[in-house]
Amino acid sequence: VLPSKASFSLHSILVQHYLWGAWYPKGGSGEIVFRTIPIIQKAGGNVLGRAPVQSILLDSRGRACGVSVKKGQDVVNIFAPIIVSDAGIFNTYERLLPPEARALPEIQSRLRMATHGEGGFCVFVGLRGSSQELGLEATNYYIYSDNNLDQIMRRYYNSSRDEAAANLPLLFVTSPSAKDPTWEMRYPGKSTLSIITMAKYEWFEEWKDKPVHKRGDAYEDIKKTFVDAIMQTVFKLYPQIEDKVEYVSGGSPLTNQHYIASPRGEFYGMDHDMARTQIEAIATARPQTAVPNLYLTGQDVAVCGFAGALQGAFLCTSAILNRNIYLDAMQLRKRVQDSNGKKKN
Repeated sequence: VLPSKASFSLHSILVQHYLWGAWYPKGGSGEIVFRTIPIIQKAGGNVLGRAPVQSILLDSRGRACGVSVKKGQDVVNIFAPIIVSDAGIFNTYERLLPPEARALPEIQSRLRMATHGEGGFCVFVGLRGSSQELGLEATNYYIYSDNNLDQIMRRYYNSSRDEAAANLPLLFVTSPSAKDPTWEMRYPGKSTLSIITMAKYEWFEEWKDKPVHKRGDAYEDIKKTFVDAIMQTVFKLYPQIEDKVEYVSGGSPLTNQHYIASPRGEFYGMDHDMARTQIEAIATARPQTAVPNLYLTGQDVAVCGFAGALQGAFLCTSAILNRNIYLDAMQLRKRVQDSNGKKKN
C-alpha cells in the first residue's frame, strides 16, 4: 500500500523479519510442496492436482461437510468432518459458499471489513550464462523512480492504461537462480531474473473472460509495453545481461488470477492498509467461521507472505484442536536443541 496508508505495526513486523536475513529453499519454492506432500500422505491424507474446488458442501443443518472438485469433465464430491480453506476470504465466502451461507450476517460483516489488495505485474527472464558469469547476486533490489513514494504511486494509479508503463513507480528485482545453491548443478550455464511491480486490475479487466494464452494481440501489446519499460530499468541495473536474454514473459493481474486464483490479480490477498490492523478487524480475522466445521487458514487469517500464511496455519490448527500449537512448537524446538547439544557432546 501507499506509505501514507501503511500500518506502522505491520511494517515493523516486516522489517523485524528481515533484520535476521531472508532465506531461499534449496531447489526452489516447489520444494516446499514436494516436502509437504509426503507428510500429508503419511498421515493418511492425499493431495489432488488439477482438481479445482467448485463449491463447499453443506448438510441439511448448514454445516460444512465436504467439497465438490472438478476432475476432467466430472464433478466429484469429497466428504470430510472438517473443511479448511486456504483459498482466501473472497474466494471462500463469495465464490465457494452456497448462497444461503454467503448471506449469513457474520459472513457479510466480515466481507465488509475486507478489501482486495492491489494487483501485480511480473516479468520472468531466462538468461544465457551462469549467475557468476553474469554478475547476478543473491539479493533483492527495490528500485523507485522518485523519493516521494506516495506521489509516484498516485500518479501511476491515476494513469490510463496506455500511460501506465511510462509511469512505473517501483520495481522489485531478484535472481532466483543466484539464490539457489543447487541451480548450477541442475541448469548449468543458465540464469533467471524475476521482476515484480504493481498494476491495476482494471487496466486488463476487459480480457478477464478470455482463456489464458488466447487473449489476442491487443492484450499482448499492452503487456509488452509493461515488459519493455520494466526491462529498460533492469538493463540499467545489469547492463551486462542485455545481449544474454533468451526468454522473457510478462504476467498481468489476469495471469495471477488464472494461476493462483486471486480474484483481482492481487499478490497478497486482502489489502494491508491501516484498516486491517484495527482492533475489530484483527478480532474478526480468525480461523473460525459462521459455518460450523468450516475454518480459514493462510495469509487472510494473519498477514501476507509465506511467514504470514504460516501464522494463519498455526492459528487454524490451534482452533481446530483447541490446543496452543505455538507452545508445542516451542517445546519441540527445545527438544531438538537439547538433542543436538547431546550429540555434539
